[in-house]
Amino acid sequence: MNRTWIVCAVVILLLLAALPVSYQLWPARTPVAAAVESGARIGGPFELQDQHGRMVNEQTFSGQWLLVFFGFTRCADVCPTTLVHMAKVLNGLGEQAERVQPLFISLDPERDTPEVLASYTEFFDPRILGLTGSPAQLRQVADAYSVYFQKVPMGDTYMLDHTGSIYLMGPDGELAELFSQQTTAEAMVADISRIIGASR
Repeated sequence: MNRTWIVCAVVILLLLAALPVSYQLWPARTPVAAAVESGARIGGPFELQDQHGRMVNEQTFSGQWLLVFFGFTRCADVCPTTLVHMAKVLNGLGEQAERVQPLFISLDPERDTPEVLASYTEFFDPRILGLTGSPAQLRQVADAYSVYFQKVPMGDTYMLDHTGSIYLMGPDGELAELFSQQTTAEAMVADISRIIGASR
């Protein structure tokens, strides 16, 4: 009996000792929503490179509604799931989708070149435009949108922790709505359609 208890105790201790290592090796943890304080200004001036190699800024999309998501192409699940979600929303909006420009802003400039972004976003929906930039440019736009991101080492490579919210920005550059990962495509379509319709 004592031998059994000793074996169980050793196993439990080994499992507890392995937790810190397991935590680092587990895929990146993704915050569900952006930490946006009440009354905080979201958005602002930026300059990035699109998937075709063109430099774009906030004026490039003047007069358009923007559906903005931050992520990276090697994201295991949250990013592809969200882009599928965005494609469904665009399809659900029908003609109203012509007034919406979806943006996928990569937080991984080391690996997400314009060429990589082009093939990645095309897979989900050709209307989704991929953007990248220098680390300083991406930090600026991430800070402007209250987006958290951080590298998580995984052996000889890395993943990214990052905010998983989707932003609806109005033609005036102001935040119109913030959608969490739990918001269904149907709910997003209803909200976006109502917001765009009310703006006329």
